[in-house]
Amino acid sequence: MFTIARSAAAAAPRRALLSRPFSSTPSAADYARMQLLGRLIADPETRATRSGKDYVRYTLATNDPVGPPGEDGERPPETTSFHNIFAFGDAAVQRLQKLQKGTLVVVDAEFRVQRNPSEDGGPAGSSYLVQHKSCHVVSRPKTE
Repeated sequence: MFTIARSAAAAAPRRALLSRPFSSTPSAADYARMQLLGRLIADPETRATRSGKDYVRYTLATNDPVGPPGEDGERPPETTSFHNIFAFGDAAVQRLQKLQKGTLVVVDAEFRVQRNPSEDGGPAGSSYLVQHKSCHVVSRPKTE
């Protein structure tokens, strides 16, 4: 009996940390995150911001999942998506400069959707701004 009461009392503070009453202000954990597995389509490019800080821009190619077969029983062809990723910070810049085209990596990134108004009055387009958080090399390209 004592151990049950003790475990319930110990669990109460943990529950309070996991739940949060409704609020219109975002918490620190409210952000969009993605994980990508793909190959670099080119060597990462080092660029500089207006304030002179270096950052790296690289593009990752990923295979899209094949959908279910159509009414005729044929599966749609496999497609590829290309993701432009930006990495800031001296450590990230130095590490990413060493990677080569064809390197298979897993990237953890945060992203946000930017709405782009249409020039001709049509529907607005959107693009993703993907900011690199970490990158792990799975395999390097074969050298001949």
